[in-house]
Amino acid sequence: MDMAELASRTGISVRQLRYVWDHRVLPGLPSTIAGQGIPRTFTAFEAFGIALAARLLDAGLSRKLVQACLKVACDRPLPATSKSHPPLFIAYRAAGGELQIGDGQYLQIQVTRRPGMETGIDTGWRPLAEDGAVPGGYVPAVLVRVELERLAKSVCGNYPTGVE
Repeated sequence: MDMAELASRTGISVRQLRYVWDHRVLPGLPSTIAGQGIPRTFTAFEAFGIALAARLLDAGLSRKLVQACLKVACDRPLPATSKSHPPLFIAYRAAGGELQIGDGQYLQIQVTRRPGMETGIDTGWRPLAEDGAVPGGYVPAVLVRVELERLAKSVCGNYPTGVE
């Protein structure tokens, strides 16, 4: 998939998608580009992550906060879980779930079990700071919640462009 196709599917401007790519807001994007005039291409999951980052930036979150959130969301799950994929990938593959940011310091991803999934996931609250810890019984005072289903389906091409 390239930027133009992703923009067409999601309704996000090519300019905003390029910003996410150029500033490496999503972890793991290639650091080299093919060359001037050659379209940037990426996998459907990378497209989902780029679109998610663009939506979070459009909502007013800082680039630094969005980068921290996506880094945690793309990390491998905690050792106590049996899942081998990052939580954001599981949410993408399930075409659903929620990504929640608490007080700009913690992240949680929840995916309800659906037919075809062995189980749902709940990462619990994870600190965005590498040396941070989540207080026991943490309940956020400010909560940013992203419903991931519509975004995942628009990236996959299952929803028509422009549906609000």
